[in-house]
Amino acid sequence: MGVRPFANRKQNGFTIVELLIVIVVIGILTAIVIVAFNGVQTRAQNAQKATEMKAWQKAFETYRAQYGAYPDMPNGGAYCLGKGFSTGGGGVARCRDFQGTSATSYLESDNAALMTELAKVITIPQASNIPVGGTLGPYAIYDATSVTITGWFKDGSGECPQGMIFQWNDAATGRVACVIRLMK
Repeated sequence: MGVRPFANRKQNGFTIVELLIVIVVIGILTAIVIVAFNGVQTRAQNAQKATEMKAWQKAFETYRAQYGAYPDMPNGGAYCLGKGFSTGGGGVARCRDFQGTSATSYLESDNAALMTELAKVITIPQASNIPVGGTLGPYAIYDATSVTITGWFKDGSGECPQGMIFQWNDAATGRVACVIRLMK
């Protein structure tokens, strides 16, 4: 009977194949959790933005109920809704295109008169400062027939939250502009 040198040896630890399988499984599970978390985070941010826009709608409607009209602002004007927007391009607080200084960039400082009027019926809230494609929002645009409250949402499907009107979709960045239109 010959001696078998490895027959009684105990195997301590894992083989390289077993370790690789465990690492791959952990990697797959991590990827699934990250994707799921990002979806939850986006939905929560969109829900917060929708709530914020509906609160502004209620503020405008409360003001109208108390004073008979929406706050009087020049037609064609666009105004950030809230206070405490992030400082963007040029070191200035902005709610639209806050990273740049383009013609479509709306400054928080331009909203003072509107916020003073709305402060008669609500406490002006801090801005949520959740950027969507370089825009914070919400903001109000005045024209001859309406006040349009505009907000931006992260949504690749191009759909707006319930009670809002679709305005514009940028499929490349997965953002959508939704509005609440208040007729004068």
